[in-house]
Amino acid sequence: MTETAVQKIVIAGGGVAGISLAHHLLRQTVPALTDGLGQSYHVTLISPSSHFYWKVAAPRVLVDPNSNLPEPFVAIADAFEEYPESRFTFIQARATDLNKEARNLQVQLADSSEVISVGYDSLVIATGTTTHSPLFSSAETHAETKRVLGEMQNRLRDAQLILVAGGGPTGVETAGELGAMRQYWSSPKKSITLLSGNACLLPHANPRTSSTAEQMLQKLSVDVVHGVRVTSAGQKKDGQGSWEVTLSDHSTRTVDVYIDATGCTPNTAFLPSEWLDSRGYVKTDRSSLRVQDTPGVYALGSVTSFTNGSFFDAIEPVPPLADSFRDDQLARYPEVSSRSQTWWEWIFGRPTRLYQQKTSLTQFVAVGRDGGVGELGGWRVPSALVYKAKTKTYMVEKMQSIVYGRDTRRT
Repeated sequence: MTETAVQKIVIAGGGVAGISLAHHLLRQTVPALTDGLGQSYHVTLISPSSHFYWKVAAPRVLVDPNSNLPEPFVAIADAFEEYPESRFTFIQARATDLNKEARNLQVQLADSSEVISVGYDSLVIATGTTTHSPLFSSAETHAETKRVLGEMQNRLRDAQLILVAGGGPTGVETAGELGAMRQYWSSPKKSITLLSGNACLLPHANPRTSSTAEQMLQKLSVDVVHGVRVTSAGQKKDGQGSWEVTLSDHSTRTVDVYIDATGCTPNTAFLPSEWLDSRGYVKTDRSSLRVQDTPGVYALGSVTSFTNGSFFDAIEPVPPLADSFRDDQLARYPEVSSRSQTWWEWIFGRPTRLYQQKTSLTQFVAVGRDGGVGELGGWRVPSALVYKAKTKTYMVEKMQSIVYGRDTRRT
């Protein structure tokens, strides 16, 4: 094989999926390909924020400024110091456009707002989603995320009427944290209302799980209202005043704090429309993680067309995507690839992991500070287990391991 230019791998997105894949490629896939093919590779990771944000802990962080949890932020660049500049680059920027013919990504740098072009041979789209409220997803910069959280902590401290919209896990956890904080606020007579928007909380869960979650919220003096959604909401006085909220039953409410925990939007505005489905998610093969009909492009995490938005859909597809990338690289050099095979691979072929998405529900939902509800593979689990697995720390202890890629050494 003749010497070729360095192959450029660009990963757009600095969340759990993008960071985990970058470590996996740099530690395992790329070294193996370089040894087998003699080809050099360079990985570029792009993220609007300089810091990774452990969004799992957002319900507690936004409510309690004195939480004993470790700070839910880690500097991304620090987590990749072990890799030389010849192999890895981190760019703090926001993707703004993509030229599929020229194979380059346009990004706007965070520090100067300058727009630069980043060329790629292989592209991984892991840009995730943005929640309707900035409280539950990383903002453009680390400083902005901290500012938004700090402002909400102050507003909640002084608020009397609080309205949370959304009966999914995020809404339930946020309402539970609010209820649990009553005893710590100087003004405990707060009215906390959760609008489920459906006939029950956690609509994808077992009915008994949903009922238990509602009972736990009621014990925390949270008023749960079903079958009503927010149709519009506006804040007075340029973001400093109360909220006027209109509901689907045509009633209106004036509240001191309104928290929208109803959903999210995929971060795909910079991508060609033909790569996206009708909802704006990237059309992705759920087994190989290749973007459909688009060679050399892959997608990972909550931006994919098949995702259920779970933590598992961000972590578990990493090895299968890495194998798909490896196979695509080996296919470019079939003669060299065959010579680099071990005798086992020559007889049985190279194993390729495929992603098998979990179909049974697995989720743990914290409700307050002492427990929660959950299902594991469709089976209900006791509140004490939810406390140990999630409620106690919101799994912040896993953050460093993920951001520094410690788990990739074992996969």
